[in-house]
Amino acid sequence: MNRKDEDKFVDQEKTQKKNTMTKECIFTALLILMEQKTYEEITITDIAKRAGVSRMSYYRLYRSKDDILIQHFNEIFAELLNEIKNTEGISKYQFSLLIFQQAKENERLLKAVLRAKLYEMVLKCFIQYCSYLVEKIFGQDQGLDPVTADYLIYEEAGRFSLLLLRWVERGMKESPEKMAKMMEQIEVNLTK
Repeated sequence: MNRKDEDKFVDQEKTQKKNTMTKECIFTALLILMEQKTYEEITITDIAKRAGVSRMSYYRLYRSKDDILIQHFNEIFAELLNEIKNTEGISKYQFSLLIFQQAKENERLLKAVLRAKLYEMVLKCFIQYCSYLVEKIFGQDQGLDPVTADYLIYEEAGRFSLLLLRWVERGMKESPEKMAKMMEQIEVNLTK
């Protein structure tokens, strides 16, 4: 690699680090604002000011407030996918436990999203996540036709996200382990 290429690489790396830091500041600002006022009342100017960035920097990274949350949920799900991929022969309990542990780590975000009545956004992200899991991780070797598989994805995503929603509403008092065990018990009772 010549000097010019090295400089270009270093500049790209610096820009990427700066963008990552800016995104984190913007996300944190939105989360703080969501705890202080309604989601509808929060403006882009409020977010940029709280994050200490210009509106131009904000719009370079995002188009809307929703984009901030969606990107953050996608990052959470990407982390979950990596954990699932690294767990050979994952059981339903282990799968549920990973999700509830990740939810507990993001308790503040989930409570803010629930308060803002943005449950549908979480559900849509969860549906995409379940679709990916069925298609790429667990495979579609269950002998289901595509339409049935599609309904299965929505059923699993809906059931899981509603249980998660109820857990958040109740203050997340139960441990992730207890929630995963409950999910396992619910699964057993549904198949009786």
